[in-house]
Amino acid sequence: MKIGLVSCSNGQPPEQKKNISQLIQILSDMGISAVTAKHFYAKDGIFGGTAKERAEALMTFYQDKSIDAVFDVSGGDLANEVLAFLDYGIIAGLEKMFWGYSDLTAIINAVYAKTGRASVLYQVKNLVRDNTGLQRKQFQASVTGTKKDLYQIRYTFLQGQKMEGTVTGGNIRCLLKLAGTPYWPDMQGKILLLESLGAGIPQTAAFFSQLEQMGVFKQVSGILLGTFTKLEQSENAQTPFQLLSSHIPPALPVARTPDIGHSPDAKAIVIGSFQRFSEIKTKRLTLKPLGMQYLNTSHEYTKDPENTKYMLYLPNDTIEDTIQFLEDTDREWQKKEPSYYEFAILYRDTISGTGDTLHIGSIGIELNAEKNEAEFGWIISKKYWNRGIAFEAAQALLSYARQELRIPHFTAHCDSENTASYHVMEKLGMKRTAVYGGRKNKQSQEERTEYLYRL
Repeated sequence: MKIGLVSCSNGQPPEQKKNISQLIQILSDMGISAVTAKHFYAKDGIFGGTAKERAEALMTFYQDKSIDAVFDVSGGDLANEVLAFLDYGIIAGLEKMFWGYSDLTAIINAVYAKTGRASVLYQVKNLVRDNTGLQRKQFQASVTGTKKDLYQIRYTFLQGQKMEGTVTGGNIRCLLKLAGTPYWPDMQGKILLLESLGAGIPQTAAFFSQLEQMGVFKQVSGILLGTFTKLEQSENAQTPFQLLSSHIPPALPVARTPDIGHSPDAKAIVIGSFQRFSEIKTKRLTLKPLGMQYLNTSHEYTKDPENTKYMLYLPNDTIEDTIQFLEDTDREWQKKEPSYYEFAILYRDTISGTGDTLHIGSIGIELNAEKNEAEFGWIISKKYWNRGIAFEAAQALLSYARQELRIPHFTAHCDSENTASYHVMEKLGMKRTAVYGGRKNKQSQEERTEYLYRL
């Protein structure tokens, strides 16, 4: 793989040459060849070249067939200068991803607005700042491999419990440079990501006011708040959500993530891609989309013969089986019309006194072709049996499916000897409507009897 490194915003200071050399070596160790563009380093104060020269340097990499992706390592204030000099027709015709963060928010959103092409909000220089090696591992697995570790972000809903749509936005100050220009993206039905480095209370409040006055908060389907570095470091400061709440409709979903922003361990998010965020909370549980971040804990209970005694397709024989399942669920969650929704069950441990949140199982629904009926399925780690967790999770998912997905009918199947499961079904109000023979669990040597429940 070969990538181009550019500085479309402020030119790189000459004293950054050591860090850039280190970055190129880190990438080389991953099997990624990196070359720098013309006008990369600052020659006259903060300018690496004129706006036109910097734009031409970027377009050279777009048109170079040997370059697989373009990473902008800059930040600052000058990125919007290049917008008028980019050839959006060429960009639209190429399957080449642009990466950058902070001030590059202007280019990322302009590219999406003019071409529909997605870009990645991420600072590749984080690889130099990585002291643990974790981010380098995630970057390599996600860029040169098939995993999505770098894109798996933590989030918590502050208002609502579900939002979906194409992600736009990025750094709030730099995004607002596009207001009133041809490069402002259509916000209708979008998820608006907002983060900030240097804005304090008055600047953040002013930015939110401007977005409200532009009508943006009435257009978007939800808001994802990244880190607001200066604001969050201030003593006795209001949170971003507290400042935001007076500017948005009360029903607009809002979630917060600590993983997108200016911190050295910040992860990546694809601007211009469809994303779905969901979170269901109960007294003891949180249900979130199941994915690869739960690999180790998922494999622990899906490989266990005792845990999967009554299952049709379990236990998993190898960890590759679990990986395949989790990769499939990841992909399904990002479809605009999923055929099934699989949630991780996260348990807030109140017994040990640590308050830790533990992944202890999963629960899901699979939709029929008409999307008017869903079949339940769940599995709980045997360490947490007999605590009412399956019922609590199923009751919460039932309510979510009715309210958010508008599903009126539900079914569930189980082995006739799986008393724990059918007791949960009955507690949900489901009725046994049929008894079948011919069930063949993965671990059974003979055919068994199956119960069908409906609600």
